[in-house]
Amino acid sequence: MVISEAQLAVRSKGLIWGIVGASVIVLVVSALVSGILLPGLLVAAGIVAFTWVIVQMTVSIAIAEEKIVLGRAPFYSIEVSNPDVLAVTMAENTSLSDGYGFRVMGKGKGKGKGKGTRGLLAGGPAVALETKTRRWIVSTAHSEEVVSTIQDQSAGNPWHEEP
Repeated sequence: MVISEAQLAVRSKGLIWGIVGASVIVLVVSALVSGILLPGLLVAAGIVAFTWVIVQMTVSIAIAEEKIVLGRAPFYSIEVSNPDVLAVTMAENTSLSDGYGFRVMGKGKGKGKGKGTRGLLAGGPAVALETKTRRWIVSTAHSEEVVSTIQDQSAGNPWHEEP
């Protein structure tokens, strides 16, 4: 059951499309002046198609009986088994400056060999999912509801502690 889906904000999409649009115009004009309009148009079409796929991606969190599925559709997903989860909390809001998509956010410091932070980001509210081997920052539409739902789902699991 999908409990959260998040996408880029409209303003962020507008910024990306503005940059891509300006780049495509420069590319097409340069191709026209150079006498290679058809190849220029093909490259421009490829850039627009790739950008469309990127801005349509969603970050999702789904829960099943024994696992939590973190996804960055259509390119990436990972299953985390409930016994591997140590904690789920609200995280700080993310923005485009933190990145977009699957992100390596840190190599990990302190205890736990290889315990780096990874992100599935779309900007805005986020949750932090701490596992035995990794920390995940995942964008969500409503972080409080996601934390509550995961905690309710895990009430019978050994790692869950009542507050």
